[in-house]
Amino acid sequence: MPSSMALHPKEPRLIYAAGRTVVARSIANAADSFVYRGHNYPVTVAKFSPNGYWVASADESGKVRVWSWDNPEHTLKVEVAVFAGRIIDLDWDADSKRIVAVGDGKTISAKCFMWDTGNSVGEMVGHNKRICTVTYKPSRPFRIMTGGEDFRTCFYTGPPFKLDHSDSAHSKEVWCARFAPDGSKLVTVGADKKIVMYDAREGTVQGEIADAHTSSIVSCAWSPDSAKLATASLDKTVKIWDLAAGAAEATFTFGENPTIADMQCALVWSAEGIMSLNLAGELNVLNPADPSAPPRTLFGHRNQVNSVSALGDSFATAGDDGAILLWSNGESKKILGPDPKTRTTHAGRAIAVAMTEVGIFSVGWDDCLRLSDPSSAVATLEAPLSGQPTTLAATQSGLVVVGTVTGALQVFQACELVFEHALPDTPTAVALLGDTEVAVGVGSTVHILALDASSHAVTGTTATIDGHRGKITALAYAPDGSFLAVGDATREVKTWDRSTWTAKISGKWVFHTTTVTALDVDPTSSFVVSGSLDEALIVWSVAQPMKKRQIKFAHKAGVTSVAFTDENTLVSTGNDGVIATWNLAAAP
Repeated sequence: MPSSMALHPKEPRLIYAAGRTVVARSIANAADSFVYRGHNYPVTVAKFSPNGYWVASADESGKVRVWSWDNPEHTLKVEVAVFAGRIIDLDWDADSKRIVAVGDGKTISAKCFMWDTGNSVGEMVGHNKRICTVTYKPSRPFRIMTGGEDFRTCFYTGPPFKLDHSDSAHSKEVWCARFAPDGSKLVTVGADKKIVMYDAREGTVQGEIADAHTSSIVSCAWSPDSAKLATASLDKTVKIWDLAAGAAEATFTFGENPTIADMQCALVWSAEGIMSLNLAGELNVLNPADPSAPPRTLFGHRNQVNSVSALGDSFATAGDDGAILLWSNGESKKILGPDPKTRTTHAGRAIAVAMTEVGIFSVGWDDCLRLSDPSSAVATLEAPLSGQPTTLAATQSGLVVVGTVTGALQVFQACELVFEHALPDTPTAVALLGDTEVAVGVGSTVHILALDASSHAVTGTTATIDGHRGKITALAYAPDGSFLAVGDATREVKTWDRSTWTAKISGKWVFHTTTVTALDVDPTSSFVVSGSLDEALIVWSVAQPMKKRQIKFAHKAGVTSVAFTDENTLVSTGNDGVIATWNLAAAP
């Protein structure tokens, strides 16, 4: 099933679905993004209204939510239960008054309704399988065309809309239908590799281009002036067409040896260029005037983000998609692993990352520790682990400790294993203080282990902390070495004085409503930040333990990791796949 992207009618901004959220991001700067979190089910499609004031977003439950874009609060205007089933595509009318939605309904699969009331505008029938695409003519007389898995297109006149006729010009699934921006042209593309042209007013077939690609054509987009058409295909190419001549004017390929990851899944065309999304989740910005120019590639995580680590103004993130991304000044680079075909750093989930002066260390469910070079964005060294990793910590000198499900604490210098220490059970959290001390959470106990400065071997247990009632879930040392912050599954954060290993703050930081999942201490050792599955971030004052600053609803479905980049800036990641930066100086 093709993916969906759309453009703002007036701003250089792209909108798309990501899990249960909607992302509206600037094409020029990834840091200029807004994430809408109002859906309770995975979002399938989102589009701006032609006047630019509203967004309609739909999900797998069959609901469409219309919410304000121009209002800073992005308030919900209306939620409409369109039909019982997944909505696959939707479109607005030119007056920004009506919405048509299609998908996989139980009794009906297409509906046009008034956006402010949800009242139906006609009866839309004609398909006998799920409908994959819909387009609304942007000029009068208004028309709607749909395409589906029954190999048919249906043409509707109105409003109120009713079926005018259907066509079988395609011999396989119809993946995308689009009216030109000026309403003068209409095309459909599909799995049969065809481009079919129609009369935009009457919906009759005017011509076709057979074998336009060597594989399924999944998406198409008109140029802003309605003069040309771009198509994206699973044959790993994007083409620009002169439909009058029936010929391709330009063909974009991706790399010398395109892989499965280069299959193109969605396409939009703006004044900034053509933007094409590939199977690896990479967004390529293409220059229509110069097909030979290398594309500008925008990277992001496709699933939940599990870990973040900061060094200076840059930070690295690790995600469920196996990717390690390096972020700086709002732009990102993807770290490539040993198999470039996968376009990921790890073959399985990447569960933790640590930025150091030596490089970027990461571990994943491919049971491997990797060291990556930030400048070349390539993983240069790797080492096998004793089992599936659970946690990771590293120092700036390149000392790395990894906990695994086998109950082992493995100590590496760069990617060379130098020592392995057996633990009572699987470690759940780990933190390093320089090259001489490591704290390990096992069950509800924290073990403080001493490391030999030269051999990095574990020389003994300095202390054992048993003051927590639940499983240890997060650990963080103060940069000045004065205390250790510990978070647990019973929603409490405590600090422990390193000089005596007695509780410094206990029974006071219990404002989270569920498991604490992440901790970090600011560079001045004055504040501790905690993240939780309750979706909140809390910044605690060490000097005034009852003073706190809470950021509610930071991440839908919970926070996974936090890191200070400086004393006023915080980066957080979540199960919603979002990476957020917070200006604490500007916060109330």
